[in-house]
Amino acid sequence: MDAARPLPDAISEVALGTAGLRGWKITTPVCRALVSEQGAQLLEFQALGRKPLLWLSPRARFQPGKAIRGGIPLCFPWFGPHPGDDGKPAHGFARTRNWTLLQATVTGDLLQLEFRLQADAGTRALWPHDFIATLVMTLGRTASLQLHVENTGTDDFRFGFALHSYFPVADIRRVRLDGLEGIEYIDQLHPARARFRQDGPLHFTGETDRIYLHTPGECCLADEAGGQAIRICSPDCRSIVAWNPWQEKTARLADMAPEAWQGMVCVESGNVEDDQVSLPAGASKVFSLLLESEA
Repeated sequence: MDAARPLPDAISEVALGTAGLRGWKITTPVCRALVSEQGAQLLEFQALGRKPLLWLSPRARFQPGKAIRGGIPLCFPWFGPHPGDDGKPAHGFARTRNWTLLQATVTGDLLQLEFRLQADAGTRALWPHDFIATLVMTLGRTASLQLHVENTGTDDFRFGFALHSYFPVADIRRVRLDGLEGIEYIDQLHPARARFRQDGPLHFTGETDRIYLHTPGECCLADEAGGQAIRICSPDCRSIVAWNPWQEKTARLADMAPEAWQGMVCVESGNVEDDQVSLPAGASKVFSLLLESEA
């Protein structure tokens, strides 16, 4: 952001960790939030009178170039392992690069931040395409993100992405995900990544890593023990990823406490696998996500 343009009073710059990462603390009459410059990542959000909407690991690493465990990291321009090169970073590069804060504005109770990431030598070494990605956060009584991807090159490209949302829950064993009934999913824990169809609401009874395809664009996370329901509305996203590492895998993750699996779950909105996006040269597309606590 232009140093000559002051930030609104609702925003204050903060250091994240001790390794030089920069962030912004947001306090408005209706919400509080924490945002990282790296990844343009919304780390924390809580509307006035509501419970926290996002989960941030107490052991999250705030180190340049390292993914931050929690909030809403953006996986782009691919999701999961790179399809052709295991030496390239999982989930792409967007979440570990610094984005430029273009502007911060306040209108009534709404605060809006606009970030930009565009192709450079570093991104082209990993993904040989020219692009501009813009991420707009609108924070008020709800949290919404809008991702705008523009193909600024001369060749068409195909990409995948996920807004990798981490949510807090009181007890993962008493969580229900509604809205995916009858939807086909890929079970990433199956040796053959087999496909199944969801029978009823999703309940979490063990390690879970599923990619739901061709979804209707809205689901609801019901935290029965915590008394909170979170509405997840992503009409431009055809994929939903549901993930919880459970006990054994969590023990292998340095940025999660051993018991942390019990109090979090990821429900990620995006377009991955069959739902990846083809973008012609000169074209652009917009994808949105709205999160709202209903209790």
